[in-house]
Amino acid sequence: MKQPIYITTVILLLLSSCKKEEVKLYDGGDRVQFSRLNVPNPPAYIDSLDFSFASKGNLESDTLFLPVDVTGRTADRDREFKVAAISEESSAVEGIDFDFGKGIIKAGQFKGIFKLILRKTKDLETIRKKVSFKIVASEDFQPGLAKQLKCKVAFFNFMVKPIDWDTKMLRFFGAYSKTKHRFVLYQLGFPEINFAATAALEDPSRYIFSGVKFANFQLRLRSVLDDLNAGVLKPAANDPFTYPLKDENGLNVIFP
Repeated sequence: MKQPIYITTVILLLLSSCKKEEVKLYDGGDRVQFSRLNVPNPPAYIDSLDFSFASKGNLESDTLFLPVDVTGRTADRDREFKVAAISEESSAVEGIDFDFGKGIIKAGQFKGIFKLILRKTKDLETIRKKVSFKIVASEDFQPGLAKQLKCKVAFFNFMVKPIDWDTKMLRFFGAYSKTKHRFVLYQLGFPEINFAATAALEDPSRYIFSGVKFANFQLRLRSVLDDLNAGVLKPAANDPFTYPLKDENGLNVIFP
């Protein structure tokens, strides 16, 4: 009879210890950080993004939506988190080249969205501007994991060929041209598109896709271009292209 009593006592002590540890997790308050994939063995956090206005037609500004996660507890009210520019790492100027939206975690939620508003200025046709920013303390939140607090965005108004176009993307999109690249981004609605590295997981929030998705993109782009070229489909009001679509070298744009 003594042995079961002893085991029960040990279990109670362990449970008591666990409860104390659980309380300690929240001693530092609720925290917020930029997101990464919520899957087993996620890839390393990526803190850099590229954005081009070249695929956006006459759009004079655009908004990037960057997901954030809360570690801690939910609340029965909306809570605000704050982001601040890192001036020494930025070439863009707040209020002229970009603005920050208000960061809100809705009541009862563990996730939220941070809005970065980018403006298209004349000098973006020849240079890349960069804005670096980080999550800082607010009345509701402390910063979360140190390695997921910063983000850097480079934005410009010209096309930059993805480094993996001639290898992994070639079979889906065909030969590269700036016009085709602009058409891809315009039709898919992405600021950029990249192929997931070998064995790496895709991350749609950062426009990194697998080969399966590229096969789907290929079919969609080929179909819509055929319809636009044939006049079966009318271009959208903000469509910046002329059809039949030709590239900057006067060649027909085609998808394999």
